[in-house]
Amino acid sequence: MKILFASILIIHLFITTSNISAKEVPSGGEIMVDALLARPLGLASVGLGLGLYIVSAPFSLISGTFVQTGRRLVVYPLKFTFTRGLGDFPGYMEELELVQD
Repeated sequence: MKILFASILIIHLFITTSNISAKEVPSGGEIMVDALLARPLGLASVGLGLGLYIVSAPFSLISGTFVQTGRRLVVYPLKFTFTRGLGDFPGYMEELELVQD
């Protein structure tokens, strides 16, 4: 009985500790590149994406991709520019969505 309990405990520990991951701290160079280059470009892409979204709105309404177009052109650049930490370049976009015809 003790061997069964010990083996279950060991298996449980391996399963629960495998999900632990360390967060990488950005370097000074990454922070400078982000502050001087990536954030201003992100802000410009928000403006450009919003303009393109307004222009393409009638076409995306007809094709039924209005929400998806808004996410790609406006929401993702907003997330990139304003919600992530300075110097942090993770995969900020959602997982790929499979579209079925």
